[in-house]
Amino acid sequence: PTLVLLVLLASAFSPALGGAVQSSGSDPLGVEFTDVSNITGLSNISSGPLSNWASYGPGTSWGDYDGDGDLDLYITARFDQLGMETEESFAEGTEQSVIDAAIEENRSGQTFLMRNDDGQFVDVSVSAGVKLVNSTAIGASWADFDGDGDVDLYISKFGVADFSLTAINSGGEENIMFSNNGDGTFSDVTALTNLGNPGHSTGGVWADYDHDGDLDLYSINSGIVDERDFDMWPETNILYRNDGDSNDDGVPEFSDQTIEAGRISGQELNPTEDFIPAVSNESKDNAPEGAQGGDVVLGNGNVLSPAGTGVTWAALWFDYNKDGWEDLFIASDFGISPLYENNGDGTFDLVTVEAGLLLQGTGMGAHAADIDGDGDFDLCQTNFGPNFIWYNQNGESFERELDSDFHNNDDKRITVNWDCHFFDYDLDGDFDLFTTAGRINTYVPTQENTLFRNDGNGWLTDITLEAGLGGHEKSMGASTVDFDGDGDIDIIVANSDGPLQLFENNAAQITGNHWLKIALQGNQSNSYGIGMLVEVELSDGSVISQQTYAGSGYLGSGDPVVHFGLGSETQVKEVRVKWSSGHIQVIQNVTVDQTLVVMEESPPPVDDNYLVLAAIAILVIGIGGGILVIRNRNNSALSEVDSNLSED
Repeated sequence: PTLVLLVLLASAFSPALGGAVQSSGSDPLGVEFTDVSNITGLSNISSGPLSNWASYGPGTSWGDYDGDGDLDLYITARFDQLGMETEESFAEGTEQSVIDAAIEENRSGQTFLMRNDDGQFVDVSVSAGVKLVNSTAIGASWADFDGDGDVDLYISKFGVADFSLTAINSGGEENIMFSNNGDGTFSDVTALTNLGNPGHSTGGVWADYDHDGDLDLYSINSGIVDERDFDMWPETNILYRNDGDSNDDGVPEFSDQTIEAGRISGQELNPTEDFIPAVSNESKDNAPEGAQGGDVVLGNGNVLSPAGTGVTWAALWFDYNKDGWEDLFIASDFGISPLYENNGDGTFDLVTVEAGLLLQGTGMGAHAADIDGDGDFDLCQTNFGPNFIWYNQNGESFERELDSDFHNNDDKRITVNWDCHFFDYDLDGDFDLFTTAGRINTYVPTQENTLFRNDGNGWLTDITLEAGLGGHEKSMGASTVDFDGDGDIDIIVANSDGPLQLFENNAAQITGNHWLKIALQGNQSNSYGIGMLVEVELSDGSVISQQTYAGSGYLGSGDPVVHFGLGSETQVKEVRVKWSSGHIQVIQNVTVDQTLVVMEESPPPVDDNYLVLAAIAILVIGIGGGILVIRNRNNSALSEVDSNLSED
């Protein structure tokens, strides 16, 4: 099958950032990032052969595997998955056997687990039992899948990219589920859990989508793509439901619910079916009569499905419509990125059309945050070409606005964007944006990563150079975490053409701004509170909202502890946690510059006296009409009765 990628990519794509992006500027606060990879023990890590354009890796994933209070780092492999870059490096006339041997060697890499010892990283990969050599492990995510209180490690393996194979699945490689033993070591429990996913896997994102108290997994596959000729073989993703330890072997079992949950596979096409999605600005307005199911029909008559293309690089669980249930967004390459709405009964509806997300792109990374401060979560999608930012319209739909200065200052440039992360780098109370960029073929040059500063109103300014983050590496996976525990968020960037870069942030020291980290401990909900909504209300009544993640961005995961920049606030008026059990927990008058641990409390019982009083009050209100709010001992509303009863 052949995929036609138009060279119109850069000019025809519609970048979207709410009409609120400046392409250059300066950081008025003087915040800078310093590369400390050398002094922290990360600069000499080599996860595979250097690659100038071919490799999809490496990725980075953070988790406190040893429970000592700081974040440890897992680094995935880099490798020449197609062998094309390796082959092109040999002079004409070189014996094919020599070339083939080099290709075979470069088609795999190795992984590392780096333990954080007070800001110094020590390689414990072998002793922990998670060292993978000659491996195509490209994605990793930390999550407490068995609910025992420590984080476990899920490895996504890409396998072989070979179009000569008769069955695409034979080129994939089984993923690995490592269970944390609690003593610094891990055990491979893949067979016991049924989490093998034999496709060309690039990552796994976790959430308790059915709210039964344990974590479920969405494992994503990219299929294979010929990055020179854009031939392609898509694959479906897999939704694994955690069914608990049904056979009493001490390990939860998972079942494939992809079809039963509403066919949330990230595609409609079969893996070997031809299709030609052209990357252009043609949209649903060009749909001819007879187009069904919200399909976007391009001017040349080709149909793009709102269910995605089957080439997935990233996925994200987040509650887009504020109903308390985690929905699923999939960054889909060469087409439309789908959105699936959680119905709350174990099933999902495809709502890409209703949500207004009908813009074809080449999705690579995805993240969500409330960047405009209106109480709902907005989306970032990175692309081969200008990126998209979708502004959430009160949980009903998304809107984009065009700004040709976002990330691409020249319509002749084609930027290959990979990861994206919202985080408050300057601790001023709003979410800024970091994206990585790296070429994927010889047709485009390398470009620099980008840091955008949010001015508080959703206006983003490129301050990359001013913040000390310039450079032209081929960057792939990235993460934003407070690795040194000083209260501001640092950045790690994984490069395929060079060493890792760990950038230390000095915002807490330079600005004097305050912060608050909130760590959740579930009781009825999952153990780390993954997927929970956390709100911080400030003294002026403004609210900052975040959601906890286990797997996000591209190839990795960050800290499940949510981080809030507070500016000059010296006390938080109120912290609210909405647990998946439905209970809203409130903590008032919280001290800043600390990590607040919130243990899920059981919902308070309803006092019978309250119900009696409520019944009497309703009878009284029935005479003249009105609204009665019943409150429990914690002063949280139990119910609201609208009683506009007629006097007769």
